[in-house]
Amino acid sequence: MKSENLKALILSLTQDIVFEYDGGVACINPWNETRIEAGYDDKVKIYDNIDEVMIDPFYHGKSLQEIAEQINLD
Repeated sequence: MKSENLKALILSLTQDIVFEYDGGVACINPWNETRIEAGYDDKVKIYDNIDEVMIDPFYHGKSLQEIAEQINLD
């Protein structure tokens, strides 16, 4: 999935996004545009904007922007 498509899916606020990456399970819960919760490998972060969600190296040192094309959504 392209990074822009993943970003749009998160901002659609229609579903939680679950995927596996590098041996860990991740879940992104978009509550609204200013509260997006992400969990990965027993860690949880809450973001206040989509840009931070996309560029934070939260996934074993990689960002969603970097790994978007490598993940398959459940």
